[in-house]
Amino acid sequence: MIGFLFSGQGVQEPGMTAALYRQSPLYRRRLDEADAALAPHLGGSVRDLLLGGDPALHRTRWAQPALFAVGHALAATLSDLGAGPHVVLGHSVGEFAAAVSAGVLTLEEAARLVAERARLMDALPEGGGMLAVRAGREAVEEFLDPGRGVSLAAVNGPRNTVLSGGLAELERVAGVLRGRGAHCRAVGVPHAFHSPLMDPVLEPLAAAAAGITPAAPRIPLASTRYGRLLADEPMDGAYWAAQAAGPVLFADALADLVARTAPTALVEIGPAPQLVQLAGRSGLADGIRLLHPSPGREATARDLAETVAALYRSGLEPQWDELYEPAWRTTERLPPYAFSTEHRFWHAAAARPQAPSGPAAAPAATPAGAVAGPVPAAAGGGGRDGSADPVLAAVVGAVVEVGDYAPERVDRNSRFYEDLGFDSVMIMQLKDRIETSLPQAGGIAVQQLLPALRSVGTLADFVGEWISVGVRP
Repeated sequence: MIGFLFSGQGVQEPGMTAALYRQSPLYRRRLDEADAALAPHLGGSVRDLLLGGDPALHRTRWAQPALFAVGHALAATLSDLGAGPHVVLGHSVGEFAAAVSAGVLTLEEAARLVAERARLMDALPEGGGMLAVRAGREAVEEFLDPGRGVSLAAVNGPRNTVLSGGLAELERVAGVLRGRGAHCRAVGVPHAFHSPLMDPVLEPLAAAAAGITPAAPRIPLASTRYGRLLADEPMDGAYWAAQAAGPVLFADALADLVARTAPTALVEIGPAPQLVQLAGRSGLADGIRLLHPSPGREATARDLAETVAALYRSGLEPQWDELYEPAWRTTERLPPYAFSTEHRFWHAAAARPQAPSGPAAAPAATPAGAVAGPVPAAAGGGGRDGSADPVLAAVVGAVVEVGDYAPERVDRNSRFYEDLGFDSVMIMQLKDRIETSLPQAGGIAVQQLLPALRSVGTLADFVGEWISVGVRP
């Protein structure tokens, strides 16, 4: 069960996901798709702005569309890789990308709304701001006074709240709270979002959504307006207007999401770690894997692959072929495995009968199933390829075939791990090749074979002894 958490405004950064865009064709296609949906409403390319590292990205007009584009591209990329969400939650403007991921809005509908929301908010007078407070809601309750211009903007955790309002009043409140030992930090946004200072944008924002008929979510969607999983409430114009003015009830929405869907992994969909950190400090995420495919401006395709790998280790079966272009795929030889020699499982070889000393002695009987005579071990004699010893020659031939080595590279002194780089898969293939070339060696168990794999010669000696005494399990 995978939950996606879509980041809100404040984590944007010029150049965010630029490396991922260069390295991942899948992400590149999805970001281009979002940019194409936004461009008619923005009068420019948000993709070019963010990839170019333009500081204008911090302006609300561009920040919100850029976060929407990145959120949609990351979510769609993971979905293309077979790692899509089973439940979603969006923080403030992140809720638009969450709505697309859940099938409530189309990409084009959400892009138009985000662009209009950003334009309206960017046009508001400056002078407002937001203050993050490391304290619970009860600690800031006394400062919530619409008449003085301070509102509760977000409840992000048991001890993490955000206030919104005029800069002067926020600074006064911060001084009081710091005096009581609470850590306060100004949020890097240019307006007092989620406060009555947003009132001028609400009616035109609702009007912009009037022509949209939102669908029912295909997957559960945790609403930060209501602080719980969405029931049958439509995400229509009235919803988006109220969502822009009211507090972001992230902590409540996350608690309901965890309680009712029991996710095994929460993945932050955004350009910097914010929501996974809040989730980690909430006390709700015990036993839940917290992941982030784009943890910072320099995040690369490797970070995306690490997230997919982590989900694979949790039981997901990704679409691996989508992760890398064919030109990037290489065959990697696994490192040799150091097998334990603590326990040995081969059969002890039967003692060879000694021939009587007399000239008239009868020859010893050949054991049933064995070759007609003992196979000599080539202890240093014969050619490099073991031509004087048929068993050694067969073993050398099998090694050359399995490893695709040049024949001159392999002789009885070649070590399987140090010189030839054998791994466990190659050992199984070698066993099959030897049994094909030497049917008399059939029946050797892998556990019996392993201790003889010090070198080609020690393996040939073991196989020759097995054949010569007719050992069978």
